[in-house]
Amino acid sequence: MAESDRGGWTGAGAVPSLAALVAPLSVGEFLSQYWNRDFRAWPGDKGRFSGLIGWDEINHILATQRLEPPRMQLVKTGKNVPADKFIEASGPNRRIDAGAVTAQLAQGATLVLSFVDEMVARIGALADGMADELGVRCNVNLYAGWRADHGFDLHWDHHDVIILQVAGRKHWRVQRPTRDHPARGEIAPPPADDDIPVYDEILEEGALLYIPRGWWHVATPVAEPSLHLTIALSPPTGQDYLRWLVGKAVAMPAFRADWPVAAGEAASADHWRELGEAMQALHAAHPAAAFLAEQRAGPAARPVFTLPHFAAGTMARLTGDSRLRPASTRTLAAATDAVSGEYGVTVGARFFPCSAAAGAALGRLSSGRDIAFDALAAGLDEAARRELEQLLIRLVAIGAIFVDLGRA
Repeated sequence: MAESDRGGWTGAGAVPSLAALVAPLSVGEFLSQYWNRDFRAWPGDKGRFSGLIGWDEINHILATQRLEPPRMQLVKTGKNVPADKFIEASGPNRRIDAGAVTAQLAQGATLVLSFVDEMVARIGALADGMADELGVRCNVNLYAGWRADHGFDLHWDHHDVIILQVAGRKHWRVQRPTRDHPARGEIAPPPADDDIPVYDEILEEGALLYIPRGWWHVATPVAEPSLHLTIALSPPTGQDYLRWLVGKAVAMPAFRADWPVAAGEAASADHWRELGEAMQALHAAHPAAAFLAEQRAGPAARPVFTLPHFAAGTMARLTGDSRLRPASTRTLAAATDAVSGEYGVTVGARFFPCSAAAGAALGRLSSGRDIAFDALAAGLDEAARRELEQLLIRLVAIGAIFVDLGRA
């Protein structure tokens, strides 16, 4: 693949953007032609993804982290290898038995590390980039195999996936969905025996696949060391919106009222009409933008530590040159309290009421850089500035914000 076809990304120690992954397509072409719609395969140069993770780093993770199911699994021909086959227990202590793991892998098992984006910062950055560009929840799993036995049987995922073949090769078979946009927990009939796969090839090192939700697939090693990353992408759905609306409905008396079943059909019909009117009002009061903003802020934030900085001393008040930073990404989200109707921000499960002006100022915070209090409060009148200062002090006290007093 020519350099121009890779969007200028060489892979050496870099984290690829969506544009780099889907080139020579533009991001717009990928979204309009393939995203949530159709399968696509891209060739790639050997070593293209080697900067994301390698065998030495995997060895280090296995040797130093206390992994066991479900974070670490061994899978062979569609079945999980029981944990007691490779986890050594000594009283309350449990750790990986390196010899047993190696033996299982030599006998054809596939190694699965779930949420490897939480173990390797570069892969975490890749996941965050995909989440931000596509407006989705994202995590990354790692799969490594050595023999010629498949791990999981032919199956479909309840999310879209991008497969990055990091090292070695693997045989992939991909078939069309048998149910449009299937949801988690649904049962879809398997493809017919005579169904012709859309892809039935060896995926070479450096290549990638995009497989939409519901498309059937199976991956099989080819008797050589093989390593790939699966980027799992979960956009919000209409069902997610309905569940979100249910949470907002608690603020409306019409939805809290009992259904007048005992009062007869006429009363029930009147109540049904009232609910319909309330539903329209609920829908109008909670637009798509608010739903999508909460969906983006909803997943557990990736922790960001900056020790030893930001962990020294206590703070009585802020000064103009005090530098601030969220403790975690995507922590602060504008919200309206379902019961009181107050505007504010949420931090995890906690709600802090504030004015829209103070909330907008908090939206300028970024876990990627510090910002001075004066810059954060720019444009606020004196009352809003004092409110923002008091709100930040409360957020510092609960560990949601780091502050470095007076540092440039």
